[in-house]
Amino acid sequence: MSTYTVEIRHQGSIHTIEVSETQTVLQAALAAQIDLPSSCTAGVCTTCAAQILAGTVEQSEGMGISPELQQEGYALLCVSYPRSNLEIESEKEDIVYDKQFGKPS
Repeated sequence: MSTYTVEIRHQGSIHTIEVSETQTVLQAALAAQIDLPSSCTAGVCTTCAAQILAGTVEQSEGMGISPELQQEGYALLCVSYPRSNLEIESEKEDIVYDKQFGKPS
């Protein structure tokens, strides 16, 4: 089983944690007492949306984010399993929600 280093940029701070490939980034962050936003923890809402700045995650369980947004680097941390070392920026819910559900301008 692999473990990856995950750097989370959250509210002006940078937190570095170790995350197993069988654990979601959100689970590991909460266990490390990093207070990331979350709600449903089932990949359906966008509360835990983040942007992957470097690295890759497996998030096939997530229904709340389109494949197009995943390709742009957005992820739902509650269903994101690391597949490499990661750099993540938290609190992207508004951007993801607007891109996915917002009305075209």
